Formats: sequence, structure tokens, C-alpha cells
Amino acid sequence: KKVDELTDTLKRQQATTALAKVTPIKGSSFEAQVHALMHSVAAGLGDEYQDTTSTIGRLPRCKKGDGVLTVNGQSLRVLIEVTASRRASWNDYLDEAERNRDAVASLGIVRTVDQNAGQSIRVLGSRRVVIALNPDTDDPELLRTAVMLLRTVAITASVRGGSEELHTAEEKIGEAIAQLSKIDAVKKLAGSIQQNAAKIESGCTTIGITVHRLLDEALTALAGAKSTAAEVQTTAPGVVTGAA
Repeated sequence: KKVDELTDTLKRQQATTALAKVTPIKGSSFEAQVHALMHSVAAGLGDEYQDTTSTIGRLPRCKKGDGVLTVNGQSLRVLIEVTASRRASWNDYLDEAERNRDAVASLGIVRTVDQNAGQSIRVLGSRRVVIALNPDTDDPELLRTAVMLLRTVAITASVRGGSEELHTAEEKIGEAIAQLSKIDAVKKLAGSIQQNAAKIESGCTTIGITVHRLLDEALTALAGAKSTAAEVQTTAPGVVTGAA
């Protein structure tokens, strides 16, 4: 367990460093810039990312869902939808896109806050988030934090049973979502009060650290939930647990 925790910590540090070094190609499309960042985020988390912009999914003649993050090589998928324009109904669009890509959670990405109802980040329920990200000027850490949240949500959705650990994981995710929602208010403050920029940026960093900690605790609880479920299954009546 300690080795796994150390490995996860190193992965996060390497992912942050690698993501900071990614420079989106100037002049390339907004979608191409986001895909480049997502490949880096996925590599740092030990996941796989696929650009599915031109690929038909499960639904007939449907290409909705610009990218898919496959979590830990499992069948769990987080949908990535990128658009450079305002979208009237994100929930309806993401609902169909998730079905088209077999995803359990989704992240919408637009370039400006004006395209996101004037907000840097919007939480649409427990499994959907929309963020405003300009790859040319914005810190990509917000993207990575949103991806970490949704991949944890995806893992939680795959765990069945009403164990205490699962309940704990759901509580931690709820707290993380609440923390994430505060970033928008902090960023707005940053835009209106330039002289406090350093303090505000520190506030964003602190919130990000808190979100990561809560997600780590959620993942730890999920690991316990899976172990509990496995023990219950192996000790169920009629199940042979040892050799004669």
C-alpha cells in the first residue's frame, strides 16, 4: 500500500511537471491544443487518451464526443467534449455523447468564460463539469484537476454495494466538487483586483491542493470498498475458501 501511495504521488508530481512544459502549438485549432494537453494529462495519470473527433461511436452515424479518457486500462471512460462556441444545453448534448462513447462522466471545454455562462467552471451534477480554458494563456492545472475529479467519479460509479468505504468516497467527492466550484469566484476576484493577484493565485493553488487531497482520500476509500466486496464474495455461504 505504501509503495502504491508513493507511486501515485510521483505520478502526480511528474504529471504536473510534464503538463507545465506542454506548449500548445500556436496557430493550431482550439481542439488540437486541448487534445495535446489531454494526452499529457492522461500519460501523467497512467491513463490512455484517444482523440475520437472523426470516429463514429456506438450510435448510428454519431460522432459526438471529441475525446475519451480510459481510466487505468479498464472499461471506465470519461468523455471530453471541446467546442469554441457557446452551447445552449450541455446536459442534453453530453447525455447523448456519453451514450455514444460508453462514458460514465464527461468534461466540456470551451475557450472563454463568455462561452460558459460567464464562469470559469460549472458543475452540472455529480458527473459533469464544463470549464473555460484558453490553452494560449491559462494554467492547464485546472484541466488536470477537473480530469482527476471526473476519473474518481468514474471509479466510484464502478463500485457496487453500500459499504462504509464507498459512502466515505462519495462524501469526499462531494467535498471536492464544492471546493472546485470556489475556483470560479477566486478567478473573478483575480480579474477585478490586480494588486491582490499573488494572494488570489495562492488561494487557487490551495483549493487545488485540497481537491487533490480529497480525491486521494476518496480513492483510498474506494480501494477499501473493493477489498470489502471481495472478502464478502469469497466468504459467502456455499463458497469454498480453502483447499481440503
